[in-house]
Amino acid sequence: MHWLRRIRRGSPREAASAPPGQETPGSIERSAPGIAALFSGLREDGSHTVLDMGAGSERSFALYSRFARRIRFADLLKGPPPQGGAWAAALRDMPPPQDGLYDVVMAWNLLDRLNPAGRLVLVERLAQLTTLGARLYVLVDASGEPNPRPQAFTLLGTDRVAQEPVGPPHPAYPQLLPAEVERLLRPFEVVQAFTLRRGFREYVAFRR
Repeated sequence: MHWLRRIRRGSPREAASAPPGQETPGSIERSAPGIAALFSGLREDGSHTVLDMGAGSERSFALYSRFARRIRFADLLKGPPPQGGAWAAALRDMPPPQDGLYDVVMAWNLLDRLNPAGRLVLVERLAQLTTLGARLYVLVDASGEPNPRPQAFTLLGTDRVAQEPVGPPHPAYPQLLPAEVERLLRPFEVVQAFTLRRGFREYVAFRR
């Protein structure tokens, strides 16, 4: 897996909290080389269509608007890990844009929150909702934390992200290793991956 590279650079702000007055314990602002890699190939002409599996925010929306004509926030990252028939139904009921398919998907750490069966359902549905050549961003927790908390993600730029816990801890599923992620995401092909200092791995994949 020649695409797996370790990022050794960074700044003290990676361990910083949210802005004063808006601090939440466990909040961080960090560099995001995987997001930078994803955005580096996008056109700033409003021609893209974005599906973000997290909650909407003004800052994320403003950034996407530079590139996309259609933006959808699915808000599937908060609360207990989604499972079972209700989870499968939620994915089936998620419609594509009226004028085509998505070509940018931000899945964030949703794979971490699903059991093996749920992960397969997610990838299958994303393949149905995306056009050939679509870009997929995935974040995997490699810290080994046994009881992680749900996270909310906000794009601060094309290479920085803020994340903060938005719910109580839940037991983690077995950690996803790079080779497992690569197999799981097919028909998306991992083309770049980055290991971050705080125990996360970012993956950028293309729909083949």
